[in-house]
Amino acid sequence: MLKASHLAGFCLSVFILIAACTSGLAAPALSNNGRLDDLLLKLKTRGLTEQELDRVFSDPRVTLYPEIVERRGKGLDYTGRRFALLTKMSVKQGKKVLSDNGVILRKIEAAYGVGREVLVAILRIETNLGRFVGNVPIFNSLLTMALIENRRSDWAGEELGNLLQFCREQNKDPLSIKGSWAGAFGLPQFVPSSYVKYGVDGNDDGIVDLDNLTDAFASMANYLKSFGWSLKDSAKKKEALYAYNRCDNYVQAVLAYARALKK
Repeated sequence: MLKASHLAGFCLSVFILIAACTSGLAAPALSNNGRLDDLLLKLKTRGLTEQELDRVFSDPRVTLYPEIVERRGKGLDYTGRRFALLTKMSVKQGKKVLSDNGVILRKIEAAYGVGREVLVAILRIETNLGRFVGNVPIFNSLLTMALIENRRSDWAGEELGNLLQFCREQNKDPLSIKGSWAGAFGLPQFVPSSYVKYGVDGNDDGIVDLDNLTDAFASMANYLKSFGWSLKDSAKKKEALYAYNRCDNYVQAVLAYARALKK
């Protein structure tokens, strides 16, 4: 990531342009591509008001991260020394999570048909068993990818809309939700649309909280089941895991760690 000092002038300019645009003023520097205007129009079609958008987009915390636009998160070597997925310590820590949450995991396994070892494997790979869920405001990540034209721009605009909508419904500050540079958050590392579609209130407290382990495990299981997970069909298992993270290395890593947890 670039140092804040290198981005200060650029980010200030972007903030001024965004604030001006949401106040109904022209944004000359963006007039050539019209991405900001188009984004705001799309967000309004979701029922978000100009007042709501102005309040969020004029917040001084809003900034862009140009350096993330060309990043790719696929093809990681999960079993290599750096990720250390299958080391004795890594497997031992996963088994402890299994043991500590055995009652919850067995209930979820019975309800969704997804093996508890697989759920812990996803937790290990996505967040190192909950130790790192990301520290980037996902609003800014998604805004960056929506405004700086790239292969993710349309997708990011849709995800930004999902984020703003569920935050409005839950009276949450969208800039307070932190996660990865790619816009994923919580223990399962869901993007906003996945939270909306597949998030589950596993502990029945009336809130889908992806930072809560019970809700997170239930949401993971619900996601995999929704994409055809089957305990008896290895091909369907792989298809469901691939839907979770479209990377063959990821699929193999989840299954390998799950097998290690059973030993």
